[in-house]
Amino acid sequence: MLPIPYCPSRARIALSEFIEQRSAQLPKTWRTRTLKARTRKDGTLVPARTEQYAVRGSILSDGAEKTAWAFIRLALKAVGEVRRVPLLAGPAEAELAEAEPTPPPVATNSEAICRTSVRGKRVAGRTVRNHLAEMKAAGIITRMQFRGRQRDYYVWINPLFLWEAGEKPAQTAEKPRFQKAAFSALQPPEGTNFPPKGVHEPIQATEIETGGVDKCAAQRGREEPAVHQATPSGYTGQPAHPVQAAQATKQGAGRAADVVEPLEAKTAPTGPQGPKTRVAQRQRSMVLEFWWAAQKELYAPLNQLFTEEQSRLACNAIYFGVYGGFPSDWPLTQQERYHEQALERLGLAAGYFARNPHKYPPMPYAEHVEGAGYFDAANQKGFVGTMAWYATHLAHRGQRALADGLRRARRELRQHALGTAPKRAQAKTTLELYRYHEERLRKLSPQALERFYQHFARPAAA
Repeated sequence: MLPIPYCPSRARIALSEFIEQRSAQLPKTWRTRTLKARTRKDGTLVPARTEQYAVRGSILSDGAEKTAWAFIRLALKAVGEVRRVPLLAGPAEAELAEAEPTPPPVATNSEAICRTSVRGKRVAGRTVRNHLAEMKAAGIITRMQFRGRQRDYYVWINPLFLWEAGEKPAQTAEKPRFQKAAFSALQPPEGTNFPPKGVHEPIQATEIETGGVDKCAAQRGREEPAVHQATPSGYTGQPAHPVQAAQATKQGAGRAADVVEPLEAKTAPTGPQGPKTRVAQRQRSMVLEFWWAAQKELYAPLNQLFTEEQSRLACNAIYFGVYGGFPSDWPLTQQERYHEQALERLGLAAGYFARNPHKYPPMPYAEHVEGAGYFDAANQKGFVGTMAWYATHLAHRGQRALADGLRRARRELRQHALGTAPKRAQAKTTLELYRYHEERLRKLSPQALERFYQHFARPAAA
């Protein structure tokens, strides 16, 4: 698997440092400039003179640097996409692990790079190709592959700008604050004045439970704390590992054998094994499908990755915040329809953030303030707000379907009278064609059918 990629800010710093270090190695160039004669404020005349000065150029022009940053952002997104694809374990897995990771190519074209918001100023496609030549000479691009004028070309970016790779400049090692002491064996004590022997008790519990702490009761076999109840889809919102009480027994007798030895830890009861019924399994699949789509549409453009624990918290927020815990009075068909609507609302949110690059979605779950996650139901400025967008979207979609239906009925009825309608429509009589479009508008809404009656009169039977 590829290493974890840089965040955009870290990649931008790596690019700037690379340009500065390589540019500092370029030789200085002497230039000549002529200064015109001028008069100072006190009336002194400064004659014209010619002077020389030294300048050091850069490995990239300003425009090529902007183009390089556009390609690096696309490469970071490509690395994030590849990391989300699970790799198949095979005999060559060890060989791949030892080999140096290679970033995926960036498939794009000059016109697409010209339209990116990173470029800012509009440039020609030929200018982008000149910038590619500069980037390849500077070492930012390791390989290029052109695939014709009508297809995207492939560009491989140097891994130095994508993840922690390559050699770093040698730095002066700091003197450590603490020096490692030389090892010396302990000498046996002389006489019978032994130091007091401490009794150490190993800690068996990995979590702390708030409540009465009675060690004797724990050793007598106190009941295990109750596990959090799971939802129908298997999400609990809390770790499903109960706290196991420390159990120990003393072996031997006397002060010389006073060390407490732990017993073998009992196997902790496992948490919920997931949904048992078909409906609960489908609900869990809906939540996972929604979270997968959210990562692809909302967080992938930001090159944001989530750990397993963060994904669990996000799915928990989606289960309760987006789907409301799947009300028990909803049949499965209604839940399926709502799931489709939720995915459409997710597309509307992705379009909003794509149109506004200066805005970005917050974390899917609440981190510091309860109910402040993007998918929490209490956050009125989060995903809940897309419901109003979806209502407007449905209204506009219905209006477009009505306009298209009326336009098609008007065109085919007129062509049918002239004998130039398509074969499917021309094979019908005028009344049959009228009934056909009447039924199509009836399926939209009663208002659409009323508009159809207003525009078209019922033809007489042939």
